[in-house]
Amino acid sequence: MEVDVIILSYAKNNSIVEMNNNCINSLNNSTDEHKFNIILIETDFTKEYKYQQENVKVTQPGIEFNYNKFLNIGLKECKNDWVLISNNDTIYHKHFLENMLDIHRTDTTLLSLSPMDDTWYRHNTFDRLNPVYYGYRTSYELTGWSILVNKKVFNIIGEFDEEFTFWYQDNDYSNNLRKYGIKHALITNSKVTHLLSRSHGLIEQEKKYEMTDGLGVKFMNKWKNI
Repeated sequence: MEVDVIILSYAKNNSIVEMNNNCINSLNNSTDEHKFNIILIETDFTKEYKYQQENVKVTQPGIEFNYNKFLNIGLKECKNDWVLISNNDTIYHKHFLENMLDIHRTDTTLLSLSPMDDTWYRHNTFDRLNPVYYGYRTSYELTGWSILVNKKVFNIIGEFDEEFTFWYQDNDYSNNLRKYGIKHALITNSKVTHLLSRSHGLIEQEKKYEMTDGLGVKFMNKWKNI
């Protein structure tokens, strides 16, 4: 089976390209059973940076970075039933995908899933002997750095809200799942390592507040009656 992957990047230097490659290579090395169609949405439009992996397509919108807008651009290029939305600062472990799909086969109504990061302190609150934790709490059951989504979800909730240019996009996604009664779960034997906050290089310093804490008001206003 082939799975689409959307990764956002702002390749300002070689260290970010190396981080992108580490993410991509970890995906490709994680499975012999499945294939990935990787769509790298690149903010840098100099085309200076290249990727050698055959399954990587670089798309350069040529516009100011907007997390959800760039995800929507990536979604239009997806062709498979499953989409993995991934930060570029995430490393994937062996069989992470197989383990998530195994859980989906036991509950086909589960259409949104996140893997576990054993280094993340909030995931230390979960018992590894329990394979599935249903829920919508961001950074607990739902981790914005890695979400496997069945495309049926987007037929129900529509595209990502482009008002959320960076922070709170995972909170907004979570609330949409709850609003429409779409199940999400953390899968404890599906493993990743998230290199905390490395993806913050996507935004310029002068835009940082506007695209991080500043979006909290927008989020509260949108969902105040829910």
